[in-house]
Amino acid sequence: MPRSLPLLPAALLSALSITALARAAAADGGQPEGARVWAADDGTRVRREDVGLPLSRGEGNALFRPGEPIRLGALRGEVVAFQVIVEAGAEPVRGVKVEVSGLDPAAGAGEPAAAQQQQADGAAPAQAIRIDRFVEHYVEITQRSRNEQRPLESLGWSPAARPPDERHLGALPDALIPVEIAPPWAPYPIEVGARETRAVWIDVHVPEGAAPGAREGKVVVTSASHGELAALDLRLDVAPVTLPYGAVDFIAFYEADKVAQRVGDGPAVEQQLWQLLHEHHVDGFASVRSPAEVERLRPAIDGSLYTEARGYRGPGQGVPPAAVALGAYGGFGDPREETLRRVEAVAELLPPAVDDVMLYAVDEQCESPRGPGWRRLVRGSRLSSRILVGHSCGEVDPVKQDVDLVLTPANRFDSVWARAAREAGKRLWVYNGALPRTGTFMIDAPLTGLMADGWIAASHEVGRWFLWETAFWHDGNRGGRGPVDPFTTAENFHNQDGDACLGDGMLLYPGTQRGKFASRSVGFAGVLPSMRLKSLRRGIQDAGYIALARSASPAAVDAIVKEVIPAALDEALDTSPAAWSSEGAPFFRGRDALRALIPAGASLDAAGVRRALAEAAVARRALVPLARAQGAKDGRPADGHAEPGPLRRWRATGLLLAVAALGAAAVAIAVALHRRGRPGRGAAER
Repeated sequence: MPRSLPLLPAALLSALSITALARAAAADGGQPEGARVWAADDGTRVRREDVGLPLSRGEGNALFRPGEPIRLGALRGEVVAFQVIVEAGAEPVRGVKVEVSGLDPAAGAGEPAAAQQQQADGAAPAQAIRIDRFVEHYVEITQRSRNEQRPLESLGWSPAARPPDERHLGALPDALIPVEIAPPWAPYPIEVGARETRAVWIDVHVPEGAAPGAREGKVVVTSASHGELAALDLRLDVAPVTLPYGAVDFIAFYEADKVAQRVGDGPAVEQQLWQLLHEHHVDGFASVRSPAEVERLRPAIDGSLYTEARGYRGPGQGVPPAAVALGAYGGFGDPREETLRRVEAVAELLPPAVDDVMLYAVDEQCESPRGPGWRRLVRGSRLSSRILVGHSCGEVDPVKQDVDLVLTPANRFDSVWARAAREAGKRLWVYNGALPRTGTFMIDAPLTGLMADGWIAASHEVGRWFLWETAFWHDGNRGGRGPVDPFTTAENFHNQDGDACLGDGMLLYPGTQRGKFASRSVGFAGVLPSMRLKSLRRGIQDAGYIALARSASPAAVDAIVKEVIPAALDEALDTSPAAWSSEGAPFFRGRDALRALIPAGASLDAAGVRRALAEAAVARRALVPLARAQGAKDGRPADGHAEPGPLRRWRATGLLLAVAALGAAAVAIAVALHRRGRPGRGAAER
């Protein structure tokens, strides 16, 4: 797998940096000696100490070459992003501003007459490209995600797939704070310390009504201490094609009470959270247990929250979420007739536009009678055709599970089982995931992992992809250590099995912090995005590219997807590193290749997207073999056992009993535990 090169020894790095920076200063015309401005794609994370990277000289950088324009391509309805990196030399650079201007149509490119008239009148055109800028906030990483007994292993990866320390220790950026509300502890204009970097993240929103063609602009970087640092040309090519919204389904849970405790309990905060997720092509996953909760969340559930009338300006106008949970993680308890009446009262209030209404019976307890019990009750209900009874379980063949819908850990996904489940009329979703089979949530991992998840979802029949949490700032597991300030502490997850994770279940940051963390409050009544959420958005948008391009050139698209994602899910072995690149450039180039295959004027509705991607998954099975460990038989996937193994950490007692029943020796237990995958984060941890 392509990896970043280890850092050079300090003396050599210093010598090379001085020479390179001097050349860059001359080439960039007026940029002060010892300072550098460059651009990076949205799949690259640059640490605060990463001065003099080859990327800054254009080496291996798909987006930037010194003296050349920053080149972006986009479909209508897409958000494309890049980063502006400012390096300081021997002296700090103070008061740095990054401005993006222009992006007007280039000479010869047409615009609708109404838009031209609006510009002539001095008003912004209704379909103008919007620019959002964010300060990248850094958090110090001194320890990696790990298990206390097995430090190289974590909930985010197997030991063989562990991302290297030399790129993931130090000051990593993740939280993104809009420049307009940047606080004194993450200021804008930004302050760049001597021999350090700082970055501004840029989102370029291309509306569905944007005129196609080339647009030209400037990225101007100035400082209070050194004047103008750089004026980089920017070129954006807008294709005459509209990107489908939410080409693959990602649904994200959050605990409303925990968000309210930290940020505030007003309905505006919760609605902003839904809108932010929706803007990134991710559905909130509502857990409703009463008619009052349905009414509170109705605008989010029926899609009316995602309209200009409600202040929403992103993609997917008016599109409702795909699924709603009835009592997430077993919220309705044991199956009883009187409880069924409550379930029915809630379910019948849900808008018909919601595709899946899931009674979430229990979490990661395959042996629990709740799922089968609820299924029997619901079969006799007047709403039996509306309600799917589901639970999460990765240990047992879904066909043998007496529920309608099975959530299985993404890194335990078994395509043979999944196919049999679908043929038996069952539904299958995946959740979470870990390297090398899927990307990981963890901060101390490459951004490309979550980007890869969008490509994986587009080329494999995984159903919906459930994210177990998005605002996990409270570390409330059994074995958890209590609330953290995510702006200063990356290690936010602990459990009683010795796991410690950085950024797990935390794609959002609190805009306001109350109580003991109030000194690190941005003062914004809502939540803020992370670079990881942006990376996930990028992968979901790429899935739309795959669907559009495949409708015209299926074989070429399948080859591109295979090149970018050589192996994933049960095509990969846990004894290998992730097969996709840890750098953003291969994804950038693959996206460009897909865009070139999309015919002008191409269009797909939601049904067309599903059809195109279902065909892609079938073709993938013929193109990429399932991995098989030594001794695997009958086409079973790659772990060296005939069925996906138990969820070790969350079922320790059950596992030991099962092993004892099989008469396994203690040494065999230890070996099996070491070899097994590490799937999800379950209710037993909460």
